[in-house]
Amino acid sequence: MGRVHQVAVEEALAELAAASANFGFLLPLEPLLLLYGAGAEADAHDRPKRSLVQARQFAEVLTAESVRLLGSDSADGPVHRALAELRHPSDPTPNGEAGPDDRSRARRFVRHCFELGVWYFRLRTGVRDALSFVTPAEWDDTPTSSPRRHVAIREPVTDLATWVALLDEYVPALRRTFEQRTPAETATRASLKARSALLEAEWRVADLLTEAGWTVRDDSETPHELPVRGVAVRSTVQPDRAAGLDYVLRVDGQPVGTVVVRPRSEDLRAAMARTREAGTPSTASAERRMPYTYATDGVQVVFRNGDDPEPRPREVFTFHQPDTVARWLREAATDPQAPTFQGRLHHRLPDLSDDGYPRDSLGSVQYDAVRAFESSLRRGERRAMAQIAVGGGRTVTAVTAAHRLLRHARARRILFLVDRVELENQALATFAAYSGPGDDGRKFTESYRVERLGPDAVPSQGVVVSTVPRLHNALSRGNPTSGVRYRPDLPPESFDLVIADDCHRSVSPRWRALFDYFDAPVLGLTATPTDRALEVFQGNLISSYTFEDAVADGRAVDVTVYRVGSLRTRPERAAEILEEEFDPDVEEPLGHRRSGVSGKALHAALTAFKEGLPSMFPERARPGTEDVSLPKTVVYAADDQHADEVVDAVRAVFGQGPGFCQKVTLKGGSPYRLLSQFRNTVEPRVIVVVDLLTGTDIAPVECLLFLRDVRSSYRYFQMLAVGTRPIASAALRAVTPGASAKTRCVVVDPVGVARHHSGRPSRTGKRGRGRGKDVDEALASAAAATVDDAEVMERWRSFLQAGNGPARELINGTGGLSEEDVRRLRSWAESLARPPHGLTAERIWSAYERAGVTAPDSRRPRVPKGPADLLTLVRYEAGLEPRPRPYRDQVFDRLDAWIDHQKRRGWSFDSDQVWWMEHIADGAAASGHFAAASLDAVPFTLRGGTSGFLRAFGEHGEQGAVRLLDELRSVLA
Repeated sequence: MGRVHQVAVEEALAELAAASANFGFLLPLEPLLLLYGAGAEADAHDRPKRSLVQARQFAEVLTAESVRLLGSDSADGPVHRALAELRHPSDPTPNGEAGPDDRSRARRFVRHCFELGVWYFRLRTGVRDALSFVTPAEWDDTPTSSPRRHVAIREPVTDLATWVALLDEYVPALRRTFEQRTPAETATRASLKARSALLEAEWRVADLLTEAGWTVRDDSETPHELPVRGVAVRSTVQPDRAAGLDYVLRVDGQPVGTVVVRPRSEDLRAAMARTREAGTPSTASAERRMPYTYATDGVQVVFRNGDDPEPRPREVFTFHQPDTVARWLREAATDPQAPTFQGRLHHRLPDLSDDGYPRDSLGSVQYDAVRAFESSLRRGERRAMAQIAVGGGRTVTAVTAAHRLLRHARARRILFLVDRVELENQALATFAAYSGPGDDGRKFTESYRVERLGPDAVPSQGVVVSTVPRLHNALSRGNPTSGVRYRPDLPPESFDLVIADDCHRSVSPRWRALFDYFDAPVLGLTATPTDRALEVFQGNLISSYTFEDAVADGRAVDVTVYRVGSLRTRPERAAEILEEEFDPDVEEPLGHRRSGVSGKALHAALTAFKEGLPSMFPERARPGTEDVSLPKTVVYAADDQHADEVVDAVRAVFGQGPGFCQKVTLKGGSPYRLLSQFRNTVEPRVIVVVDLLTGTDIAPVECLLFLRDVRSSYRYFQMLAVGTRPIASAALRAVTPGASAKTRCVVVDPVGVARHHSGRPSRTGKRGRGRGKDVDEALASAAAATVDDAEVMERWRSFLQAGNGPARELINGTGGLSEEDVRRLRSWAESLARPPHGLTAERIWSAYERAGVTAPDSRRPRVPKGPADLLTLVRYEAGLEPRPRPYRDQVFDRLDAWIDHQKRRGWSFDSDQVWWMEHIADGAAASGHFAAASLDAVPFTLRGGTSGFLRAFGEHGEQGAVRLLDELRSVLA
């Protein structure tokens, strides 16, 4: 290029820089970027397709320039993603007539070019000058008073498009000059890489702030005068600072917080600490205290609330919205002593005992779990997990914690997560029925809103209940593969607390991002704390109530394994697990290949199961025969197709029709209706499932038949829990005729699944596993328990000798137990079960039985023992009874004596009346006192409830039937 031509080009480029509203600042750095950027700007309105071509060329040049300066290994991050978008626009050809969409896209690409140009300018110069995009005058949305910025060499004499056209002939020469530039030296490249890392972070941070609702402005633009609530004021000083602030956050014109931006390699918490030590920035030197501090690299965001009692940095998903910060400021002004939720936990949340919660109102398990969780919250711990085995009352624990935090700590909104719709319905029902102390009998839902998560915005205050998949769908915008994304109407600060029931399931890799999204403490509740769950909850197991504890307390029944030979399973095939919405733990991923008992082996297993019932339940054999009615049974199949085969085989082996055995899967339709029918009626006797019942409460189940292997120990024990829920004898007999009492759950195991899991010790101290015993091992295990029995009896007697017995009037009383007496006995028994004693009625009574002090009555079934049985043992140790007898035996002895007395008086009873009296006696034996209102509960509702009782004894009139009931209750107590 000749000297004359070079001067002409320089003059033309200077004119172009002066004419361009947005790209003139690039002239000293790279003329090609000025030329292509100004060309895209000039053509965006009238020739948008040509503008897109110019934008692509701008991106190609800047990509090559960034590789020259930084090296090819730096092609990552938001800058290079923006470059890639510009290099590959759809339909970039300039031919054809332009439409509104082309013009809109061209304008958007011009803005992208400007933002990339600013990045390049700051990379090359290290200068953080305020550079804002100026909308060209010919664009329709341009304000007439819009400012213009240019690098003025002299006043332009022609328009932008003309200068671009004039420079077209010089483009090849400029490209040759550009391509001859050499890569940056190693030292220069290292310095530029460090600066680029910071600029990349700033690029991301601006996007995050904008997404959260903040208006980003430079400090020279008087942001406090803008008519918006939240403004992030970007500092344009300190070009390569090691400390100091990058943004000051303003809400309603007042500075409230700061943002420190650092590259990915830096420790954000350390950067936050250094910034606090450095003092107040010059941009806010005269401003008041700003309590909210952020440190970020554009990916990770760390937040510290200076108003907390003990301010600690914590990682958050993104910045909080301006409206949220404004609400925090109002709350702090209203209650300066407790200005934050954490402060209210410290100063406004009373201890359970001071809040009117007696231990017997919750039960020791729930009471201890709530106290432990609240202590964890006060310590500032963000994750806490409570292990509560089946029957321990997980939902009541969660509802109690939520009630107290809403009432005392003024929690604004609490999220309650479950894994299935059925459990969601159960949770809603528990909230609706709950009434806490000090509520004057009002139900939870009368004081606070409780509703499901819907498609619209969440309610302003109260409890939101949701399944994990529904919440994940809401945060992934209906595209589960995209992962959790920011949702402005459901931001991370939406909840003050997240409670996750069955949390061992929701911490799978697919769902655990939900816990990281919300800026709230998380309480996890589970019966089986897996290693992965403990990791997610930072090892903070605040309380532990294991399966063994539940069995000892009578809240669960133990498990017995009945082996059926060693049968071959069918060849493996891919499982259809449509009903299993959750990724199980790592040992058994979704869609893995399962094996199941099939064909002849299936019929052999079912026949062995049928023939083995008399040995599993010998107390139920009909007199003169070995026939035993089939208990309620759940069969685990390999997949949906296998379940169909199993249903047909069960009906054939047992010679029964369609009502006897049903498949219950989501694919089969109406699963919850079928589960309800299975739970509450005589038929079906058997249901065949794949994984649907994990975590489902079906108390009448007494048999679990595994026709598939289970690789995961945690999954296996969750399946066992389906059959370990205890049930009152009367309620069991209502759905299983001929049954006496549920004393165990029998696992029928033709595939050897129990051998894989029963021997594994717990790896978390008290973490419970329902380890069963084989039938042929029962005698050996009983012999091994002798030493334990002696220790139990010694501890029990020492407990009594220390003056810890029940009230003296209960011990000496010869009359019946009143309702108040029963309540006092239960409270006393719960104190006995807590540390350091750890003794339960069932454990103590079993020790007495094995020692030969008491013997079960062969005429009556053995049932779990309760507080009234403990009272019998106390009287025995006090010398008031010659031989302790179960309270239930005493109740039925009194019933038999009363019936004999009535017969001598000439009053005989038919079979229907005897049924009513025996079930009333059963209820009195189970609870220690029979309330007349119990006539309107199962099993009495099966025969008409109170009305049915009055009809059964109607021969003496309604008043006569009422008098008989009162007399019977008095006799049985």
